[in-house]
Amino acid sequence: MTSGILQEMTIEDVKAFGAEVVVLGIGSVEPHGPALPYGTDYFQCEGIVRSAIVRANERGARALMYPTLPIGNNVNFKGFPFACRIGVRTLMQVVLDIVEALEADGIRKIVLYNNHGGNTDALRAALRDHYDRCPSTGGAFVCLTSSASAGPARSKFVEHPSDHAGESETSSVMHLCPELVREDRIADFPFGQLTVGALGDQGVYFVRPWHLYVPAAAGGDARKASAAKGRGLVDASAAYLAKLLVELSAAKWTENFPYK
Repeated sequence: MTSGILQEMTIEDVKAFGAEVVVLGIGSVEPHGPALPYGTDYFQCEGIVRSAIVRANERGARALMYPTLPIGNNVNFKGFPFACRIGVRTLMQVVLDIVEALEADGIRKIVLYNNHGGNTDALRAALRDHYDRCPSTGGAFVCLTSSASAGPARSKFVEHPSDHAGESETSSVMHLCPELVREDRIADFPFGQLTVGALGDQGVYFVRPWHLYVPAAAGGDARKASAAKGRGLVDASAAYLAKLLVELSAAKWTENFPYK
């Protein structure tokens, strides 16, 4: 059996494989402080999806890994140099174009795997746009997930949670790309302080300027990070995604999918 990694397959492999479900990973290339590489989100996305695809196919799935998108929505990173970004509408259109191409290839089950928080709203909007364009009984089924979906399985590996370049991401990159981590620069990185405390409530949303939110381009205490924790984090996310892919691959396609 072939791996299901599209970039590594020949045309004969692809035709024989008969993909049932395709995964499109969406990452980011952006600053992650003095200890981690710009490609942190991309490397995590690529590593998790690749592992999940292999695991799922070993369990009888026919899941295909589409090339991971390295550039996403980083409009609030403009205060840092070379925060790679495309516009919100551009990201939506890129994803919609890929979904349309997959539909033309006969794919009816598509999973978007997001590994960058700044992409989330645009990807959700793209899913709604896709659904609006499709007839009520036509078009592929498209769903969105991320490492956050593996929540409890991941949380046990993290002592100091952070949403950017903290213990979790540092651990993951120490496992996936140890040669790219500047371990001597791992620290407890400060967060910016709000002048209006109520803006920190979960019920309030605003676009955070990240050069003020995480002045060092990293936030939180990453000093307890380790490659062993990173292995656990990546494995938990890959196991969650693999389970989803196995079930999607096995499910019979009908015009009412995913309902009976």
